[in-house]
Amino acid sequence: MKPAIIILIVAWVVSVITIFTDLLGYTSSLALFGRTGAVLTLCAIVLEYKISTKGQQDTTHTTGGSISLGAVGNAVLLTDGEKKAKYFAHISVILGTLIWGFGDLITCFTNS
Repeated sequence: MKPAIIILIVAWVVSVITIFTDLLGYTSSLALFGRTGAVLTLCAIVLEYKISTKGQQDTTHTTGGSISLGAVGNAVLLTDGEKKAKYFAHISVILGTLIWGFGDLITCFTNS
C-alpha cells in the first residue's frame, strides 16, 4: 500500500506542475493539466483498491482451520494511517475526475 500512496503523491505533484505550465503558456496547445487528471484518478483508484483488499492479503489462514476474533478484526478494521490514506484517495478521485473533465478549460480562460 505504501508504494501506491507515494505514486499518488507524485501524481499530485505532477498535476501542480502542469497547471503552472499551462497557466504560463508553455503547454497551451496540449493542455496537460486536464490529462493529468486522468492519471491522478487512476492512481487514487489503485490506492483505494489496495486498501479495500487489505483483508484478502493475509494468507496465513488455512482453509478449514479455526480463526480468532482478533485475526478477523485485523483483517477487516483499518488503522488510523489506513483511514487517512482512504480519505486522501477519496478526495483524490473526486478532484482528479474534476481536473480530468474540466482541466482543459483553464487554458481557455487564460488565453482570452
